[in-house]
Amino acid sequence: MQIHFTQVSRYERGETKPNAAAMAKLAKVLDTTVDFLMHGSVDDVTADAGLDKEIISRFKQVQELNKEDKKTVLSLLDAYIAKGKIQSILQH
Repeated sequence: MQIHFTQVSRYERGETKPNAAAMAKLAKVLDTTVDFLMHGSVDDVTADAGLDKEIISRFKQVQELNKEDKKTVLSLLDAYIAKGKIQSILQH
């Protein structure tokens, strides 16, 4: 599927909206997500989802680690999350 530049111009001017297939193609070409294209900036998306930009930034860095290092980071996260849950239970 190809999208002609005049069609992209129509999308940009708000004259028409891309269908699902076109949206997926645009997201791939622009190296982003359909969600980002539909809902705005990363700041808007993270704020709407209640996510901290600093945490998102760290997760992007973790994504670049090798498999073993990712596994270690996830284990540490799991440990801290479990610790928080246990402390919450003990306080009640």
